[in-house]
Amino acid sequence: MSSLGPVTGEAAYKVDKTVYNDPITVSLTAKFRYRNLYFTKGSTTNGLREECITADAAPIAFAEFKVFNASGVQVQQGETDTDGNAVFELPKTIATYTIKVYSRSYNDYVKVSVLKDTYTNTPYSVSNQFTVSSTSSPTLDLTASPFFARADENASLEIEGGAFNIMFDILLANEYVRRQIGKNTLVSGKPSTNVNEWWVADKVTVYWKAGFNPRSYFSDDGALLSFYVPTTSKLYILGGKDGNVKESDTDHFDDSVILHEYAHFLEDVYGKSESPGGSHDGNFIIDPRLAWSEGWANYFQAAVLSGTANVDAGNAEWNVPAEDRYRYYVDTVGYKNDIADTQGKIAIAFDLTDDAATATLDNLNGSPSGEGTFREVSISRSLYKSSRNPANDYSTSGIKGGGVTFANFWKVFAGEDNAGSNRSNPLTNSFVNATGKYPEPNVGLFNYLLTKYEGTLNSNWNDIVAEEKQRQSTQDYAWYLNTDSTNSTCTFSFSGGVKETTMEDSSLPRSNQHRNNDFFIIYHTQGVTDTLLLNYTSDTTHDVDLDLYVYKNDYIYIEDYYLAGGYNPSLYMATYARRNYSIDGGTNGIGSESVTLKNQATGWYVINVKVNMYGKSSAATSTANYTLKKNGVTLCAKEQ
Repeated sequence: MSSLGPVTGEAAYKVDKTVYNDPITVSLTAKFRYRNLYFTKGSTTNGLREECITADAAPIAFAEFKVFNASGVQVQQGETDTDGNAVFELPKTIATYTIKVYSRSYNDYVKVSVLKDTYTNTPYSVSNQFTVSSTSSPTLDLTASPFFARADENASLEIEGGAFNIMFDILLANEYVRRQIGKNTLVSGKPSTNVNEWWVADKVTVYWKAGFNPRSYFSDDGALLSFYVPTTSKLYILGGKDGNVKESDTDHFDDSVILHEYAHFLEDVYGKSESPGGSHDGNFIIDPRLAWSEGWANYFQAAVLSGTANVDAGNAEWNVPAEDRYRYYVDTVGYKNDIADTQGKIAIAFDLTDDAATATLDNLNGSPSGEGTFREVSISRSLYKSSRNPANDYSTSGIKGGGVTFANFWKVFAGEDNAGSNRSNPLTNSFVNATGKYPEPNVGLFNYLLTKYEGTLNSNWNDIVAEEKQRQSTQDYAWYLNTDSTNSTCTFSFSGGVKETTMEDSSLPRSNQHRNNDFFIIYHTQGVTDTLLLNYTSDTTHDVDLDLYVYKNDYIYIEDYYLAGGYNPSLYMATYARRNYSIDGGTNGIGSESVTLKNQATGWYVINVKVNMYGKSSAATSTANYTLKKNGVTLCAKEQ
């Protein structure tokens, strides 16, 4: 692992201007260049290529700047405007100065620092020297000759354009959320001070360095990746490997990756994240909390890029954009010098408007209802298609956009609207409900809560949810157990069990978390003895063996492979019972499992009823019906 060395804190952010008598007002423009992404659906030459021309460079907006005299003394400071213009006053004397614009912003538009490493905490900068050569004019306008942060390592080894591209993406995300939730009001050209009229996200810190893999801060396993560390408000963006940015995987110009990781920050700070982390490849049934978190992040990047592209083109933000890349998730590796260059390629690309039955990733053709709850790319598609213009056909099957607004998404996700509800006073029908009644975020819960704002009569949205094999309920995950049988389900069943499978690049046998598992939530009070009893019967071959697990709220799902090997699951489980079917105490397909809760902490627990398929060479074929009881009283499931 990388040695951190002595740590120096990030410098204070000071942008209050210095006042001069009889000054000259100077104006300059700072921009950044980036590598162009060539991307057309089905093309074999997609990928990053040359540095954009100066005419296409993007403004370094709302960024900190400092001005130094020829002796290196700081004489002015401030922030650029939305067009990257730095406007400031200097003494009206003939002199030469240097302006530096930094990869930091802390204002009402965006709060972000893009820093070189975790021990110096130094931002990037782009500089320009200029001269005040006359004292006769009160202004010096140099905006016709912008200065640029470069994207080409041959022009600048630090590739400062990468830092400013990261910063720009985060600004775009803030602008998108502001527009969509109706907190975008300017008063006399400045952001409103009314919290119901303006929104800006808390500060996020991003660590990135050209040619450097930030994974090495934490591990020496060599994995190349960008990531967000929960509870820290810190993103780590992949800059390459061992100084290489030509052939190596890099993410500083991968807008999808940057915005994906920023979405995890928003989930951590504004939403509710219970993702256990772990492997995910976009083509496997995984923990529904992980599927939700990754699905949300995949969706968010496309929503921001689509919205921005549509605004620039003068179209409605929720349209499906004309250019393919804005509705895709795109992750590149290296770059090409030209179309003939064999280096530089697309590592991952998937279309968020794909039909679930024909998609390459998370294909749901023939899958049972509810499976989409456990698939991240399905969730990404569902969210994206649901929030598209209902006048748009996104699918060859004729299904149109769902017409659901991002504002309603945000109400469920963050509990926030523009009428007084926010983090300190969240909406009741949201992940962040103040009572904590929704402990396990997942797409079924999201859709259920969304019906409180959208209703259930939106046929376009209903069609999309059905197409993606999801539901507008928690039936497939985190169904609420209680003793009230009114409008509840009190008997549950499995239709056999499917064999365990392995994920790509892993030999670990994994249980199908949808078809072999049922998940419920229950509230337990410490000191109270709660005895849980699982009773089940199976027909025909009697080959369904059910086990009972009680997980802690912040659990990691434990595969039978580990339990069979003697692993102690107490870190994640409160208790469990997994007797072999043959000794379950009954015959002719009758079985039971029992556990007791008493000394466990007060709070929510996840009840997992599981078909034990560990080591089975073929699928189970019996239908098993079961009931759950607490202290002798039948438990039933319903929405809260």
